[in-house]
Amino acid sequence: MERCAVAVDLGGTNIRTAAIGPDARIWIKHTEPTAAREGREAVLRRLVEAVQRIIADCRAAGAEPVGVGVGTPGVIQMQSGVVTEAPNLPDWQNVPLRAILAACLPLPVWIENDANAAALGEHWAGAGRGSEHLICLTLGTGVGGGIILDGKLWRGVDGSAGEIGHMSLDPRGARCGCGRTGCLEAYASATGIVRMAREAIDRGDPTRLQAFTPPSRGELTAARVYQAALEGDRVAQDIWQCMGSYLGIALANLVNLLNVELIVLSGGVTQAWELFIGTTEAEMRRRAFDIPARRARIARAMWGDEAGLLGAAALIWQGV
Repeated sequence: MERCAVAVDLGGTNIRTAAIGPDARIWIKHTEPTAAREGREAVLRRLVEAVQRIIADCRAAGAEPVGVGVGTPGVIQMQSGVVTEAPNLPDWQNVPLRAILAACLPLPVWIENDANAAALGEHWAGAGRGSEHLICLTLGTGVGGGIILDGKLWRGVDGSAGEIGHMSLDPRGARCGCGRTGCLEAYASATGIVRMAREAIDRGDPTRLQAFTPPSRGELTAARVYQAALEGDRVAQDIWQCMGSYLGIALANLVNLLNVELIVLSGGVTQAWELFIGTTEAEMRRRAFDIPARRARIARAMWGDEAGLLGAAALIWQGV
Protein backbone atom coordinates (compact mmCIF):
# COMPACT_ATOMS: atom_id res chain seq x y z
CA MET A 1 0.00 0.00 0.00
CA GLU A 2 1.30 3.44 -0.94
CA ARG A 3 1.76 6.02 1.80
CA CYS A 4 0.70 9.66 1.61
CA ALA A 5 1.00 12.83 3.66
CA VAL A 6 -2.08 14.89 4.45
CA ALA A 7 -1.16 18.53 3.84
CA VAL A 8 -3.20 21.53 4.93
CA ASP A 9 -2.87 25.20 3.98
CA LEU A 10 -5.02 27.21 6.38
CA GLY A 11 -5.58 30.72 5.06
CA GLY A 12 -7.76 33.66 5.90
CA THR A 13 -9.85 32.96 2.79
CA ASN A 14 -9.60 29.22 2.09
CA ILE A 15 -8.76 25.91 3.77
CA ARG A 16 -6.90 23.79 1.24
CA THR A 17 -6.08 20.14 1.79
CA ALA A 18 -4.15 17.61 -0.27
CA ALA A 19 -2.79 14.09 -0.23
CA ILE A 20 0.85 14.19 -1.32
CA GLY A 21 3.25 11.32 -1.89
CA PRO A 22 6.93 11.11 -0.90
CA ASP A 23 7.82 12.10 -4.48
CA ALA A 24 5.90 15.42 -4.10
CA ARG A 25 3.10 14.18 -6.36
CA ILE A 26 -0.29 15.63 -5.41
CA TRP A 27 -2.87 12.85 -5.55
CA ILE A 28 -6.01 14.54 -4.21
CA LYS A 29 -6.77 18.19 -3.49
CA HIS A 30 -9.75 20.02 -2.00
CA THR A 31 -10.53 23.68 -1.28
CA GLU A 32 -13.26 25.18 0.86
CA PRO A 33 -13.93 28.62 2.37
CA THR A 34 -12.40 29.37 5.75
CA ALA A 35 -15.30 31.71 6.67
CA ALA A 36 -13.05 33.27 9.31
CA ARG A 37 -15.69 35.82 10.29
CA GLU A 38 -17.76 33.04 11.84
CA GLY A 39 -15.16 32.78 14.61
CA ARG A 40 -12.42 30.51 15.84
CA GLU A 41 -14.55 27.52 16.84
CA ALA A 42 -16.30 27.39 13.48
CA VAL A 43 -12.96 27.56 11.62
CA LEU A 44 -11.49 24.79 13.78
CA ARG A 45 -14.53 22.62 13.15
CA ARG A 46 -14.27 23.11 9.38
CA LEU A 47 -10.54 22.44 9.54
CA VAL A 48 -10.99 19.12 11.34
CA GLU A 49 -13.79 18.08 8.97
CA ALA A 50 -11.66 18.93 5.92
CA VAL A 51 -8.76 16.83 7.20
CA GLN A 52 -11.03 13.92 8.10
CA ARG A 53 -12.53 14.05 4.61
CA ILE A 54 -9.20 13.84 2.83
CA ILE A 55 -7.99 11.04 5.15
CA ALA A 56 -11.10 9.10 4.13
CA ASP A 57 -10.45 9.87 0.44
CA CYS A 58 -6.87 8.61 0.76
CA ARG A 59 -7.97 5.34 2.27
CA ALA A 60 -10.72 4.93 -0.31
CA ALA A 61 -8.04 5.30 -3.02
CA GLY A 62 -5.92 2.58 -1.36
CA ALA A 63 -3.32 4.89 0.22
CA GLU A 64 -2.38 5.03 3.89
CA PRO A 65 -1.94 8.52 5.43
CA VAL A 66 1.11 8.75 7.71
CA GLY A 67 0.66 12.21 9.21
CA VAL A 68 -0.95 15.64 8.97
CA GLY A 69 1.07 18.78 8.23
CA VAL A 70 -0.55 22.19 8.61
CA GLY A 71 0.69 25.54 7.35
CA THR A 72 -1.04 28.30 9.28
CA PRO A 73 -0.69 32.07 9.38
CA GLY A 74 0.69 33.61 12.54
CA VAL A 75 3.45 33.19 15.08
CA ILE A 76 3.85 29.64 16.38
CA GLN A 77 5.49 28.30 19.52
CA MET A 78 7.05 25.29 17.85
CA GLN A 79 7.55 23.07 20.89
CA SER A 80 4.00 23.48 22.19
CA GLY A 81 2.26 23.85 18.84
CA VAL A 82 0.43 26.97 20.01
CA VAL A 83 -0.46 29.74 17.54
CA THR A 84 0.13 32.83 19.65
CA GLU A 85 -1.44 35.23 17.15
CA ALA A 86 -2.74 35.17 13.58
CA PRO A 87 -3.81 38.60 12.26
CA ASN A 88 -5.84 37.20 9.35
CA LEU A 89 -7.86 34.90 11.62
CA PRO A 90 -10.02 36.82 14.12
CA ASP A 91 -9.84 35.71 17.75
CA TRP A 92 -6.81 33.47 17.15
CA GLN A 93 -4.69 34.24 20.17
CA ASN A 94 -2.87 31.42 21.98
CA VAL A 95 -4.69 28.67 20.07
CA PRO A 96 -3.26 25.19 20.92
CA LEU A 97 -3.71 24.12 17.32
CA ARG A 98 -1.57 20.98 17.36
CA ALA A 99 -3.24 19.66 20.52
CA ILE A 100 -6.72 20.38 19.15
CA LEU A 101 -6.02 18.55 15.90
CA ALA A 102 -4.19 15.66 17.57
CA ALA A 103 -7.21 15.07 19.84
CA CYS A 104 -9.54 14.76 16.82
CA LEU A 105 -7.36 12.95 14.30
CA PRO A 106 -5.87 9.43 14.26
CA LEU A 107 -2.48 10.64 12.97
CA PRO A 108 0.54 12.60 14.25
CA VAL A 109 0.31 16.34 13.53
CA TRP A 110 2.99 18.87 12.54
CA ILE A 111 2.29 22.60 12.24
CA GLU A 112 4.32 25.41 10.69
CA ASN A 113 3.95 29.07 9.75
CA ASP A 114 2.47 29.30 6.25
CA ALA A 115 5.31 31.37 4.74
CA ASN A 116 7.83 28.92 6.21
CA ALA A 117 5.82 26.08 4.69
CA ALA A 118 5.98 27.74 1.27
CA ALA A 119 9.77 28.02 1.60
CA LEU A 120 9.98 24.36 2.55
CA GLY A 121 7.83 23.40 -0.42
CA GLU A 122 9.97 25.26 -2.94
CA HIS A 123 13.14 23.91 -1.30
CA TRP A 124 11.87 20.33 -1.35
CA ALA A 125 10.40 20.15 -4.83
CA GLY A 126 10.44 23.55 -6.52
CA ALA A 127 12.66 26.41 -7.59
CA GLY A 128 14.84 26.01 -4.49
CA ARG A 129 15.63 22.35 -5.01
CA GLY A 130 19.37 21.76 -4.59
CA SER A 131 19.98 25.13 -2.90
CA GLU A 132 21.12 25.05 0.72
CA HIS A 133 20.89 28.79 1.43
CA LEU A 134 17.75 30.50 0.20
CA ILE A 135 14.99 32.93 1.05
CA CYS A 136 11.41 32.59 -0.15
CA LEU A 137 9.21 35.70 -0.24
CA THR A 138 5.47 35.38 -0.71
CA LEU A 139 4.09 38.55 -2.30
CA GLY A 140 0.33 38.41 -1.80
CA THR A 141 -2.14 40.42 0.24
CA GLY A 142 0.83 40.88 2.57
CA VAL A 143 4.48 39.85 2.31
CA GLY A 144 5.61 36.66 4.04
CA GLY A 145 9.07 35.19 4.26
CA GLY A 146 10.82 31.92 4.93
CA ILE A 147 14.58 31.44 5.38
CA ILE A 148 16.51 28.23 4.80
CA LEU A 149 20.16 28.13 5.88
CA ASP A 150 22.41 25.08 5.58
CA GLY A 151 19.41 23.23 4.18
CA LYS A 152 17.30 23.81 7.29
CA LEU A 153 14.45 26.17 8.05
CA TRP A 154 15.57 28.99 10.32
CA ARG A 155 12.80 29.85 12.76
CA GLY A 156 14.65 32.02 15.28
CA VAL A 157 14.56 31.79 19.06
CA ASP A 158 10.82 32.51 19.32
CA GLY A 159 9.70 30.92 16.06
CA SER A 160 9.01 34.30 14.46
CA ALA A 161 12.03 34.60 12.15
CA GLY A 162 11.33 35.43 8.52
CA GLU A 163 8.96 38.39 8.97
CA ILE A 164 10.60 40.01 5.96
CA GLY A 165 7.44 41.90 5.06
CA HIS A 166 7.96 44.06 8.12
CA MET A 167 11.54 44.99 7.36
CA SER A 168 11.60 48.78 7.75
CA LEU A 169 12.73 50.49 4.53
CA ASP A 170 11.53 54.06 5.10
CA PRO A 171 10.93 55.31 8.66
CA ARG A 172 8.77 58.14 7.30
CA GLY A 173 7.10 55.99 4.68
CA ALA A 174 3.61 54.66 4.15
CA ARG A 175 1.70 53.11 7.03
CA CYS A 176 1.65 49.32 7.01
CA GLY A 177 -1.22 47.11 8.12
CA CYS A 178 0.85 46.18 11.18
CA GLY A 179 0.57 49.79 12.37
CA ARG A 180 4.19 50.72 11.69
CA THR A 181 5.53 52.84 8.83
CA GLY A 182 7.74 52.10 5.88
CA CYS A 183 7.55 48.29 5.92
CA LEU A 184 8.30 46.33 2.75
CA GLU A 185 4.70 45.05 2.90
CA ALA A 186 3.44 48.63 2.45
CA TYR A 187 5.05 48.67 -1.02
CA ALA A 188 5.54 45.12 -2.34
CA SER A 189 2.16 43.56 -1.52
CA ALA A 190 -1.15 43.66 -3.39
CA THR A 191 -2.40 45.92 -0.61
CA GLY A 192 0.54 48.27 -1.19
CA ILE A 193 -0.02 48.33 -4.96
CA VAL A 194 -3.66 49.32 -4.44
CA ARG A 195 -2.67 51.99 -1.89
CA MET A 196 -0.24 53.58 -4.33
CA ALA A 197 -2.89 53.50 -7.08
CA ARG A 198 -5.48 55.17 -4.86
CA GLU A 199 -2.98 57.85 -3.90
CA ALA A 200 -2.37 58.53 -7.61
CA ILE A 201 -6.11 58.77 -8.17
CA ASP A 202 -6.51 61.19 -5.24
CA ARG A 203 -3.71 63.37 -6.62
CA GLY A 204 -5.54 63.56 -9.91
CA ASP A 205 -2.74 61.91 -11.89
CA PRO A 206 -3.75 61.26 -15.52
CA THR A 207 -4.49 57.54 -15.48
CA ARG A 208 -7.23 55.19 -16.60
CA LEU A 209 -7.32 54.07 -12.97
CA GLN A 210 -9.44 57.19 -12.36
CA ALA A 211 -12.35 54.95 -13.39
CA PHE A 212 -12.08 53.42 -9.92
CA THR A 213 -13.05 56.57 -8.02
CA PRO A 214 -16.00 56.50 -5.56
CA PRO A 215 -18.45 54.87 -5.50
CA SER A 216 -16.72 52.20 -7.58
CA ARG A 217 -13.21 52.54 -6.15
CA GLY A 218 -13.67 49.41 -4.04
CA GLU A 219 -13.22 47.45 -7.29
CA LEU A 220 -9.61 48.61 -7.64
CA THR A 221 -7.24 45.65 -7.32
CA ALA A 222 -3.57 44.92 -7.96
CA ALA A 223 -4.69 42.85 -10.96
CA ARG A 224 -6.37 45.93 -12.47
CA VAL A 225 -3.24 48.01 -11.88
CA TYR A 226 -1.30 45.26 -13.67
CA GLN A 227 -3.70 45.28 -16.62
CA ALA A 228 -3.55 49.08 -16.87
CA ALA A 229 0.26 48.92 -16.98
CA LEU A 230 0.16 46.32 -19.76
CA GLU A 231 -2.12 48.65 -21.72
CA GLY A 232 0.45 51.45 -21.50
CA ASP A 233 -0.82 53.44 -18.53
CA ARG A 234 2.24 55.37 -17.37
CA VAL A 235 1.02 55.89 -13.80
CA ALA A 236 0.36 52.16 -13.38
CA GLN A 237 3.77 51.35 -14.84
CA ASP A 238 5.42 53.76 -12.40
CA ILE A 239 3.66 52.03 -9.49
CA TRP A 240 5.17 48.68 -10.48
CA GLN A 241 8.58 50.30 -10.88
CA CYS A 242 8.27 51.80 -7.38
CA MET A 243 7.27 48.40 -6.02
CA GLY A 244 10.24 46.78 -7.75
CA SER A 245 12.64 49.35 -6.36
CA TYR A 246 11.56 48.86 -2.75
CA LEU A 247 11.69 45.09 -3.20
CA GLY A 248 15.22 45.36 -4.60
CA ILE A 249 16.34 47.43 -1.60
CA ALA A 250 14.96 44.77 0.74
CA LEU A 251 16.68 41.98 -1.19
CA ALA A 252 20.00 43.84 -1.07
CA ASN A 253 19.70 44.02 2.72
CA LEU A 254 18.94 40.30 2.89
CA VAL A 255 21.82 39.39 0.58
CA ASN A 256 24.26 41.45 2.64
CA LEU A 257 22.96 39.99 5.89
CA LEU A 258 22.62 36.31 4.98
CA ASN A 259 24.72 35.78 1.83
CA VAL A 260 22.14 33.41 0.29
CA GLU A 261 22.53 31.87 -3.15
CA LEU A 262 18.87 32.06 -4.15
CA ILE A 263 15.80 34.23 -3.57
CA VAL A 264 12.49 32.70 -4.61
CA LEU A 265 9.51 35.01 -5.20
CA SER A 266 6.00 33.59 -5.04
CA GLY A 267 2.45 34.84 -4.53
CA GLY A 268 -0.19 36.56 -6.65
CA VAL A 269 1.80 39.77 -7.11
CA THR A 270 4.39 37.86 -9.15
CA GLN A 271 1.82 37.69 -11.98
CA ALA A 272 3.25 41.14 -12.83
CA TRP A 273 6.79 39.68 -12.95
CA GLU A 274 7.86 41.37 -16.17
CA LEU A 275 6.81 44.81 -14.87
CA PHE A 276 9.03 44.86 -11.79
CA ILE A 277 11.74 42.19 -11.87
CA GLY A 278 14.22 44.20 -13.96
CA THR A 279 14.09 47.09 -11.49
CA THR A 280 14.28 44.70 -8.55
CA GLU A 281 17.39 42.94 -9.82
CA ALA A 282 19.13 46.19 -10.75
CA GLU A 283 18.39 47.75 -7.35
CA MET A 284 19.55 44.66 -5.48
CA ARG A 285 22.83 44.45 -7.36
CA ARG A 286 23.44 48.19 -7.08
CA ARG A 287 22.96 48.25 -3.29
CA ALA A 288 24.34 44.90 -2.12
CA PHE A 289 28.04 44.09 -1.78
CA ASP A 290 29.54 42.92 -5.04
CA ILE A 291 30.44 39.30 -4.32
CA PRO A 292 27.20 38.22 -2.56
CA ALA A 293 25.15 40.20 -5.10
CA ARG A 294 26.80 38.36 -8.02
CA ARG A 295 26.16 35.01 -6.35
CA ALA A 296 22.52 35.65 -5.43
CA ARG A 297 19.98 34.58 -8.03
CA ILE A 298 16.32 35.62 -8.11
CA ALA A 299 13.85 32.98 -9.32
CA ARG A 300 10.10 32.76 -9.67
CA ALA A 301 8.48 30.04 -7.58
CA MET A 302 7.54 26.86 -9.42
CA TRP A 303 4.55 25.86 -7.34
CA GLY A 304 2.67 29.11 -6.74
CA ASP A 305 -0.19 28.66 -4.28
CA GLU A 306 0.62 24.94 -3.94
CA ALA A 307 4.05 25.58 -2.37
CA GLY A 308 2.48 25.79 1.09
CA LEU A 309 0.80 22.42 0.66
CA LEU A 310 4.07 20.85 -0.49
CA GLY A 311 5.86 22.38 2.49
CA ALA A 312 3.26 20.98 4.86
CA ALA A 313 3.84 17.56 3.30
CA ALA A 314 7.61 18.02 3.57
CA LEU A 315 7.19 18.47 7.33
CA ILE A 316 5.68 15.00 7.48
CA TRP A 317 8.17 13.22 5.24
CA GLN A 318 11.08 14.83 7.07
CA GLY A 319 9.50 13.85 10.40
CA VAL A 320 8.79 10.28 9.28
